[in-house]
Amino acid sequence: MELPPLNAVGSGAAVSSPTPVDDFPPREVVAAVRQINRAELMGEGRELTFARDPQTRQRVIQIIDQNTGDVVDQLPPETVLQLAEQLK
Repeated sequence: MELPPLNAVGSGAAVSSPTPVDDFPPREVVAAVRQINRAELMGEGRELTFARDPQTRQRVIQIIDQNTGDVVDQLPPETVLQLAEQLK
């Protein structure tokens, strides 16, 4: 995945802010996730996934144990998604 270049420090221009994930085309997100999973950056036997919570429609990032299918970690946590659903 290519990241947008930052402006050089001291060049008189402001440093550019990171591009929000929502602005990335889906193919770039998919390619980045594949690279992360191939490099096993989440750990051996773990997989990074992006999904949308069916109730809240919020984007969810999960780390999945490939052997068991269990969710090892999730952002936002399930409790936050439940709270968001209750506040609707």
